[in-house]
Amino acid sequence: MWILTVRSPSNEPLEYILKPGKTTLGRKPNNDIVIDDESASRVHAEIYCELDTIIITDQESTNGTFVNRERITKPRTLVPGDQIRIGQHEANVALRDDKNRSDILSRFAVTRPWTRELLLESVDQHAVLLYEVTNQLTTVLDIETAVKEISKLMKVALGADACEVVLSNRFSQLKELGLPPEMTQQAIEQRSIVVVPAFPTQGETAHGVQGGEKSPSVLCLPVIIGEETAALIIVYKSDPASREFDQHDIQMAVAISHQAALTIQRMNLLEQARILEEWAITDSLTGLHNRRHLLELCDLEFQRARRYQHPLAIVMLDVDRLKQVNDTYGHDIGDVVLKTVARSCREQLRNIDLIGRYGGDEFVILLIESNSEAARGVAERVRLHVAGVPAETDRGPLNVTVSIGISVIDKDTPNLDALLSQADKAMYSAKKAGGNKVKVSILTVRREEPPKKL
Repeated sequence: MWILTVRSPSNEPLEYILKPGKTTLGRKPNNDIVIDDESASRVHAEIYCELDTIIITDQESTNGTFVNRERITKPRTLVPGDQIRIGQHEANVALRDDKNRSDILSRFAVTRPWTRELLLESVDQHAVLLYEVTNQLTTVLDIETAVKEISKLMKVALGADACEVVLSNRFSQLKELGLPPEMTQQAIEQRSIVVVPAFPTQGETAHGVQGGEKSPSVLCLPVIIGEETAALIIVYKSDPASREFDQHDIQMAVAISHQAALTIQRMNLLEQARILEEWAITDSLTGLHNRRHLLELCDLEFQRARRYQHPLAIVMLDVDRLKQVNDTYGHDIGDVVLKTVARSCREQLRNIDLIGRYGGDEFVILLIESNSEAARGVAERVRLHVAGVPAETDRGPLNVTVSIGISVIDKDTPNLDALLSQADKAMYSAKKAGGNKVKVSILTVRREEPPKKL
């Protein structure tokens, strides 16, 4: 009997058994096969089926009927494997002999190597549907969403019951899916598409099939980026009444996996760019803003505070006796001290406050919308918290203290450098007083007296 499998960008494949005589295709609901596509005419095409003969005729449609990418202008005899396109819908023609169906299925337990020729063939055959797939994947911005979207698209496109997308960093967990290890190993190592019509499961699997049961069909294929297998896509059909995977499914799966490869590659590049950006603005030891980025952010807040006459405070702190720690225990222990201080400071600040490593053993905190009194309260909390949380080192816990200086913006503060300079002076005043103290300095600018009139 003749089978027509219709695919669309938004729905799973639908299989139709063509009855003897005429079968109409079109957008009108009373067609034998409804093509829900705005590009389809009300009655778009007609298929005549009799024994071994099947003929398709375009019914003077507006946008045409295409067979193997060629627009037909007269009745066309179809053969198994032909592809019909109406708008964004594709239909594949197959001839099935139910008497020998089991033999066909046993021969269909195939392994097909991934080649450039197969990829080009697959993209060419499903260009229209692939366009929609590409549109959906190009908006994805993170790998987790990408994996979910690829899984959903593959499941719909192949009419599957479930789909797993396993990234390469999870290949060690493949055995948990209950698949024969030879199948996944062949797909990964030999870069092959493996299709099995039925296999016994081992334990309860992620797609809901219990151990000892049989899954009627599974398709397993690699996602290739360059010379590496970046992921494995495993598509299941657990319903015994489901249509088995065919060669058109393989082509569709290969085409989508290519887009999956491009998407995963784009996600990797975005992640690398994010890491590089993070490195450019972050102090590698403490994880705080580095000096350059901190000063850029502080200057923006300084300009905003001066323009709108809002309060703003700078807190500068220095780790007491860090040189002595480095000389006695080594710089590795000194680094642990710096990281401990950075963490203790961050825990005492609001999300809107800024903190960064200013250089060496100095840190700068910018307190937004904070006057002198508020800044002193924060500085005292920081000082007490640092003193109360020893640095845990492999030489034992080390008690740490900090000296803190504060400066607050006023109407005469000329620029950020002046604010930082005053905080620095106040900090060294605290250090000279023995350390573990807070000092406040408010910048004032002495105005020159105008000359007296004679």
